[in-house]
Amino acid sequence: MEQNTINDKIMMVNAQGIVLGASAACAEFLEQKLEQLNGIYILDLNFGLTLTQFLAYFEKIKKDHHFAFKTYFTNQANHMIHIDVRGIYVDSQELVLLNISAGVPEETKNYFSDPKKLLMEFPTTAVELSLGDVMDATLFQNIMDYFYELTGIPVGIIDMNGNIIVKEGWQDICVNFHRLNPASCKNCLESDFEITKGIEVGEYRSYKCKNNLWDIATPIYLGNQRMGHIYLGQFFYTDESIDYDYFQNQAREFGFDEEAYMAALERVPRFSHRQVETAMKFYTKMASYISQLSFTNIKIHQTMIELYNVMNFQNALMDAVPSPIFYKNKDLVYLGGNKTFEEAIGLAPSDYIGKTVFDISSRELAEAYHQADVELLKTKKPQVYDFQIVSSTGKNKSVIFNKAIFTDQAGEVAGIIGVIQDITEMKQAQEYLQKVNEEIIDTQKEVIYTLGEIIETRSQEAAKHVVRVAEYSHLIGLKYGLNQEDAMLLKIAAPMHDIGKIGIPDHILNKPGPLTREEFDCIKTHTTIGYNIMKKSSHKILKIAGIIALSHHERWDGTGYPQGIAGEQINVFSRIVSVADVFDAVSHKRCYKEAWPLDQVRHYLVEQCGKMFDPRVITLFLDNWEEILMIRSEYSDASS
Repeated sequence: MEQNTINDKIMMVNAQGIVLGASAACAEFLEQKLEQLNGIYILDLNFGLTLTQFLAYFEKIKKDHHFAFKTYFTNQANHMIHIDVRGIYVDSQELVLLNISAGVPEETKNYFSDPKKLLMEFPTTAVELSLGDVMDATLFQNIMDYFYELTGIPVGIIDMNGNIIVKEGWQDICVNFHRLNPASCKNCLESDFEITKGIEVGEYRSYKCKNNLWDIATPIYLGNQRMGHIYLGQFFYTDESIDYDYFQNQAREFGFDEEAYMAALERVPRFSHRQVETAMKFYTKMASYISQLSFTNIKIHQTMIELYNVMNFQNALMDAVPSPIFYKNKDLVYLGGNKTFEEAIGLAPSDYIGKTVFDISSRELAEAYHQADVELLKTKKPQVYDFQIVSSTGKNKSVIFNKAIFTDQAGEVAGIIGVIQDITEMKQAQEYLQKVNEEIIDTQKEVIYTLGEIIETRSQEAAKHVVRVAEYSHLIGLKYGLNQEDAMLLKIAAPMHDIGKIGIPDHILNKPGPLTREEFDCIKTHTTIGYNIMKKSSHKILKIAGIIALSHHERWDGTGYPQGIAGEQINVFSRIVSVADVFDAVSHKRCYKEAWPLDQVRHYLVEQCGKMFDPRVITLFLDNWEEILMIRSEYSDASS
């Protein structure tokens, strides 16, 4: 038990990510001195973790009291080592105990069964690195040290520039004699060329050099680029005889110490053809493994650079956005935000990342935020809604939340991203414009009503006639199905229906008795006079007033004036005002007549349904008779 504890890679970390202590085995694994490890920030240990991830893990372990995850550690040789991390949370101390062990990647493709698969699956672009840059030389040197100790079979891994990456079991006859003498070294270089010329991936080739020793090589490819070779040499086969005279003559020819040279010759190993074949199969597989591992290292390096660049770009992009942006995981724990968000909430990243809205907002606001987030996770449909918040400076703000989910690689919901748009100034401007617009409309309405009253007064009709016609028209317009805006436009424009009477002579306009045909023809021109006055205006209200002035004397059956149009050819505003105008005219005293009793008025409206008036408007008018009479009473001439 004591031995296990000593060998365990244990680390103790607080909530701020500071290492409080570690075992010697852990320090050795992380290539740190124990005294230097204490007090270091965990993210400075080259773990593949961001601050966001660490805080999220810490929050999870506080909740569950245990957790596990996979990451990687970049050692001092810049090699990436996969590690498994398990942890437990100590409540009383608010710290985490981590157990770190070497792991393996979750997915590793096996190319050993078919080395040529490397060429088919890997890119064909040239690799701007040497073999030593992309393979773990120390790891393979250790492997081949054990292999040589087990089998006695030598090995060399050499790149395309002649640099030795791995060597084990190299023979003195080669190292201390053949490759030191220029003449014999020429034989070695010729052997190197012949043995590797045009050799393909997954193959190996043997060659007996001019120095009379056997060499065998198999290539190491990365994509379609040859990066180097694995060599087995120098050796004799067990079933061949050694020509000692040849080697003695060679010693004299090249000036070697003959005794030392022949002693080195005796140390050259002998292998059976089966041993060599088995070893070269192993080396061929190893070449494929080096290719795959080297390519993986390149891809990891490239991916890390790309991820770093993407993260930098994303962070810069988010920070450039003037609106607050935040994102949470599916447990609604904050993962991060842009600078504008941090300024808006008045908190640094360490004060909100890894926390929920309940930790940084009032209970009332947090409940509202939380409910909206839960609904978003449930429906997975983007949310856009107005909300009132309190800024970090204590000011009330009107904002719009735009929120959506984001997913993981499997398409599952991973969290929420939100953008907050401050619309306080825009809303204040809208409220101001609305107030100004209402004032303008009220002014226009007052002017229109005044003009209407002036016209009615000039024709010696009741001054409140135009007000009543406006109120009747507004009520029936809403019942008819007009929207609020159109019904209000109708109400404002209706008092101008007789504006054209301004062009009719007083003696005709105020004649107490019946009009002659010529006089009636003159009266009828008030429709076109009114229209011509209004049609030049660019304002919607006055344009509608012009339409009403032109056609409020048209009849449903087509016998009206001035155009003689029928049915729905007559504008709906005019059809409504026609009924309102006639009702008010016949039910009130005029200079040329007495007021009709209401029963007679109702009978007249029914009688003219489908003749003078739109049947639907008459039906609505009669269905709302009591409200009509209330308007008539409220705006009676006696109240003026």
